This record gives sequence, structure tokens and C-alpha cells, in this order.
Amino acid sequence: MAFLTGAIFSESLNMDTTVSVILPHDSRFHRGICEFPPGVAARENPKTLILLHGLTDNWVAWGHRSRILCYAEMYDVAVIMPEVQRSFYQDMEYGEAYFTYVTEELPELAARMFNVSVSPEDLMLAGLSMGGYGALRCGLSNPGNYRAIGAFSSATDIEGFVHNMPVRRETLRFDRVLKGIFGENLRVPEGAILTKLADKAASSGANVPIMMTCGTEDELYAGNVDTYEYLKGKGMNVTFDEWPGIHEWGFWDKSILLFLERFAGA
Repeated sequence: MAFLTGAIFSESLNMDTTVSVILPHDSRFHRGICEFPPGVAARENPKTLILLHGLTDNWVAWGHRSRILCYAEMYDVAVIMPEVQRSFYQDMEYGEAYFTYVTEELPELAARMFNVSVSPEDLMLAGLSMGGYGALRCGLSNPGNYRAIGAFSSATDIEGFVHNMPVRRETLRFDRVLKGIFGENLRVPEGAILTKLADKAASSGANVPIMMTCGTEDELYAGNVDTYEYLKGKGMNVTFDEWPGIHEWGFWDKSILLFLERFAGA
């Protein structure tokens, strides 16, 4: 079992960028010390989960604040945790192309460098908060590329956030970043709006499973319910799990375990 952090050069970003990687190739389960859960078997090129961070996090957050290392070993899943700054997973108007990096370049780099599978039947995508939005934004844009999508406590209303940004500690001076993402006029393109992406995905017949979770005391709860109902109304393969909780790591740790239990097996 390997847990690595390092820098890779990204053509999309035209710079070195940091990534954390969990590789289960030589885990206790592979060596026969522990038994895999039902439906899970050791593979030479394991399934892959791209796991996205939130607005005030970076690439180390999931590895340091959740039990994803244990879960990846248990379910024989490689986990790729990229760095996207505070880009909201967009190709920025005045900045880097993080959407292209996450959806196109990163899976290819992972397959080439780490002997993991990123075929549509094996590649999963999940994230929390800004990363939950990122998972939906990237997944709904390319629904045929993924085995499953997980969106936990997601910032679903990007237009509302941009034009009526909440005033709190994590958004201090973020107005300048938003102009870098969407331009001086803060025009949010259709390709960044989840309902527009859902319309296109549904019309294409997309059936990728989407698992949404949100705590009932989370300030983003109502927006998550609205997004779930919109996706469900479009006939998409979406579930919504809720339980008492706020916007914090205990909730997200439980969410990622539930996601892997449902989608990492055979």
C-alpha cells in the first residue's frame, strides 16, 4: 500500500502541480493478510477514484482528515487527489484550465504513471463542497467517462454563489478570485451551471449513477435537495442520502465510505 505526494508537470496548466496518490497494489488485502469485502477482488490495475477538495482545502485534505487510506485499501481502489486552488473546477477566464486538467489530462496521467484503470467502467469521481460541485460539473459534462459520481455537501448553485457570495471567513477576498474565474463581468457560462449540464446529459440518455449526500443542518442542504429533485425530474440515475450533520469532515468521511461500499465492488 503506497501513499505518495509529489509534483507532476501538467500540459493543461503549463506548470508543475501537486497531487496525492493512494495505490493499493501491495496492500494487506493483496497479500492475503486480510479478506476483501464481498464483491471486491485484487486487481493488477485497480479501479480509480479521483477525489476533489473543497474551497479552503488542497490536495492533502482527504488524506489527512478522513480515513480514505483505509477505505482505498479495503476496496482495492487507487485514489488520485489533485490540486485545483480555488478555481471551482473551471477553465478560468484569467488563469489555469483546471476543468480540462481534471477531466482530460489527469486520468491519462494516472493510467500512464501508476498502472491503474481509468476506463469508464472503472473510473469514479467524487468530492466535497466546492469539490462536490466539481464532481457534478465534471461528471455531468462527461457522463460516459465515469462508473459513478459522488457529490457530498455540494455548492450546487454556482450562479447564486457568484452574484450573491456569502460573507464568511473562507470567502474573504474571494471576489477577486471570482473575476479570475469568470471574468470582470462575472458571466457564468452554461457549461458551469449544473441544471444546464443536467439537461444535456439527460437528453443524451446518460445513466451514470450519481450519489448525493448532505447533512440536514448544513447551510447548503436546501440547494442540494433542489439539485437532487431537478436531476431526478430529468430521469437521471441519482440518489440522495441525508442524516443529521453539518459541513464537516465526520460527515464527509461517512459519505466517501458509503460511496465506495456502493460502487467500488464488482
